[in-house]
Amino acid sequence: MNNSHEKSSINEHIIHKIPIIDEDSTIKDALLMLEKISNKYDSVDNIFVLDQKDNLIGLFDIQELFNKPKNTLIKKIMQKKIITVSLDTEIEKVAHIALKHNLKQIPVTRSRKLIGVVATKDILSTINKSLKRDIFHFAGIHKSHLDFENSMEIPLFKAVKNRLLWIILGLMGAIIMALYIGLFEETLRKYMIIASFVPAIVYISDALGTQFQTVFVRDLAILGKELNIKKYFLKQMVIGFVIACIISILMFCSIFLIWKIPHIAFIISLASFITLIATSFFALLITLLIKKFKWDPAMGSGPIATIISDMTSIVIYFIIVVLFI
Repeated sequence: MNNSHEKSSINEHIIHKIPIIDEDSTIKDALLMLEKISNKYDSVDNIFVLDQKDNLIGLFDIQELFNKPKNTLIKKIMQKKIITVSLDTEIEKVAHIALKHNLKQIPVTRSRKLIGVVATKDILSTINKSLKRDIFHFAGIHKSHLDFENSMEIPLFKAVKNRLLWIILGLMGAIIMALYIGLFEETLRKYMIIASFVPAIVYISDALGTQFQTVFVRDLAILGKELNIKKYFLKQMVIGFVIACIISILMFCSIFLIWKIPHIAFIISLASFITLIATSFFALLITLLIKKFKWDPAMGSGPIATIISDMTSIVIYFIIVVLFI
């Protein structure tokens, strides 16, 4: 999750008016309690069970009241393995826990004492906002867009200003690359096949970089501090290496079979291999740096990675060509 956004406190999402009952009560007692004072609760999805010291020891779904005999003891039907969170848990972390364990509500406790619960509506709302935020971040769109539920409500000038920066930066990158490619005019004139594969190299690099970056943004959002960055980087780079091997072999075979020029096939496939490795690394590194330095979403990892991926792939491509042609 992007750290440039202020983390939402769990306090404002806690529901305090919830049904509680002691473990020695029966289902009949619970039904009578709900019948008498049901209107005082803000949520009745679950009923929470306390011991004699008011410690939270279990909970059960309200539907259990209608599936068991009325003389059944609460401690017989309650779920004893409870997942709880503390007051300092971030709401996004709570949403992740709820999704992972398929929970309707998550109790909030302090020293085993029940403070309240975070309910489904808040969990879903948090997930929705987090996804929207990550999408804007990945697209390089300014955080002010988050102030509007509907993009049609965003003022025209603000919408243009917030998106234009990266288009201009991309244009500058394209101009620099055009000048760079111009340095190899004689080589391109002599070997047209080398020029024809420039778009393919750029596209494949972009596609792989986008895949790596999208998965990394998602994993950062969902796993947060649980994500071991070193192990994650290593595994993703191994994946990138395997993909680069497969793509370069396919490219070599295709060029050799169609154009019958093994030397050129080797050059293009080697350039493709090195480019894909570099793209995988930069896609991960840029996303991590944006998270680490808490940059604004306008410093979007998507646009930056695209520009760097394009420039890197073209530079590497022509360096390999010059070295081996």
